[in-house]
Amino acid sequence: MASTTTVPALKADRPLLGIAFMLAAGLLFTLLDTAVKWLTQSYSPVQVVWARYAGHMLVLGGYLLILGWPRCREIMASVESLPGQFVRGLLLLAASTFAFLAFRELPLLQVYVINFSSPLLVTLLAIPLLSERVTAARGIAVAVGFVGVVIAVGPVDWRAQPAALLPFGMALCFALYQLATRRFGRNDHPLASLFYAGLAGALVSSLVVPFFWSPVALGDTPLFLLVGTLGAISQLGLIMAMRCAPASLVSPFLYLQIVWATVSGYLVFGDVPLLETYLGAVLIIGAGIFLATRKR
Repeated sequence: MASTTTVPALKADRPLLGIAFMLAAGLLFTLLDTAVKWLTQSYSPVQVVWARYAGHMLVLGGYLLILGWPRCREIMASVESLPGQFVRGLLLLAASTFAFLAFRELPLLQVYVINFSSPLLVTLLAIPLLSERVTAARGIAVAVGFVGVVIAVGPVDWRAQPAALLPFGMALCFALYQLATRRFGRNDHPLASLFYAGLAGALVSSLVVPFFWSPVALGDTPLFLLVGTLGAISQLGLIMAMRCAPASLVSPFLYLQIVWATVSGYLVFGDVPLLETYLGAVLIIGAGIFLATRKR
């Protein structure tokens, strides 16, 4: 992960297409996380994590079977670094675990606001890890975004509410995952990247889920299946976004999840955000728009 090797460029970056993929991924992530929060009220987050990756592999495996063996072999042969792909998968698994634990204890929007530091971290970490250049103006925008995160989170008694620390672990792991996608998966076929990320998560979570398993009610089965399906599709959107444009450009568009999370949290769970959450969001979204539109 600490490599500073320059990523081989595609024929040409397509920033608008990358932004579109990231917007779609953000909406799908919110739908996924809403379903996860609902399930973790009744089931262990570890069991839900396993369902997310098991469903991921079922959906993707079925699609690969439709493509046929010759095409699958061609796709899997596109991988330049198999260890790098598994690193991606483990980072995504870690981010998912932090997130699912947080969703059980915290409002959806609160988790998201803290996780909004992830695109800021991507912009900063892309400098040493991907050799991407960030101007002084973009650096200031990142700082403004972090100020917005602090305002939106507000005062928190960490000793009384240690679960509030979980989204910070999610943010760091997810930032590293995005950078690993850019570093190891940019020239690999998206389906290969999706497969190996899901495989790493499925293998590791399958080893531990027996210790956290509880019987699944028949009525909850469709929701468990939905978690796996949304997990696969949303990750494909993220992979395509990173393939089409620089990480420091497309990542800030995940900030729009604040809209989806506000609506979902209110309609499904009755969560009403505080005023400071919106004030912080203004700075966060403003910084994201600046980073996305400012010439590098």
